[in-house]
Amino acid sequence: MNRADTMQATVQRYLDERHRLGFSLKSPGTELMRFARFADARDHQGPLTLDLQLDWAREHVARTSTVTAARRLEVVRPFATYYRQFESATEVPPPFILGRGHRRLAPHIYTDQEIGDLLTLSDRLTPSGGLRPLTYKTLFGLIAATGLRISEALNLQVKDIDLPMATLTVRQTKFHKSRCLALHASVVQALSDYLRARQRFIDCAGETPVFASLSGRALSLSGVHHVFAGLRDQLGWRARGEHARPRIHDLRHTMVVRRVQLWHEGGASIEHAMFWLCTYLGHANISDTYWYLTGTPELMESVGARFERFVRQGAGHE
Repeated sequence: MNRADTMQATVQRYLDERHRLGFSLKSPGTELMRFARFADARDHQGPLTLDLQLDWAREHVARTSTVTAARRLEVVRPFATYYRQFESATEVPPPFILGRGHRRLAPHIYTDQEIGDLLTLSDRLTPSGGLRPLTYKTLFGLIAATGLRISEALNLQVKDIDLPMATLTVRQTKFHKSRCLALHASVVQALSDYLRARQRFIDCAGETPVFASLSGRALSLSGVHHVFAGLRDQLGWRARGEHARPRIHDLRHTMVVRRVQLWHEGGASIEHAMFWLCTYLGHANISDTYWYLTGTPELMESVGARFERFVRQGAGHE
């Protein structure tokens, strides 16, 4: 390796080698290039030090979380092992020096009031009376009601919505499977109102994105997160989970918790219902669905009340 090489050039060679071996490394590759730019900005030369890697991993920890720092270090660790063949004094971070990067963090479970406030404020986005406010209000409302992943919602096309049948088809999702979701009447009405209003601004042909800008292109993920962050700041929410701030993805967690709470209150068979929910959410394993459960006071109160009824019924048969 040429000592004059930048860290970005070295990381690119590493990624090229891994790609030739069949590894995609899409997300890790992005993170490694960020590390490379960080090292180059410091004019780093020679062996990688543990301090350099820790400084990068913790760079934005005040705005994210310690788990994020641990995950970033997990990404750079294999690269440090690779780099050591060129710079033998390179330090490879010990495993879990910043903790485990893939432990569950408690999500922010939204209250009904918070979701209502989010939709109300979305409806006040600029331009008043334009497509943008209605688009974001419908997008966030759909995610809250169905638990869709944000990527799934943004990939929806008009042809995927069947209003007469009250269904929505999610195609080629995270695990390369498609699924058909039943929709509540209120969701059908909201989508119907949105699509009818959208016709005043852009084409509603079958293969056009449901959530689109005036150009007809699908909203970008970064753009949606930016809008959500602005609304969140205006609402002044404080995170009740372990993430630094409430997230869009927490709407999916909230949907799961609320659904299970309703099942408990209605006396449904939770074991059978969870398999239905697993399919509805597009999970490959039932354990992935249980991962979304959080013991909120309301849910635990429903569980406790159901258990008390079970005990009383049992005592009555003695």
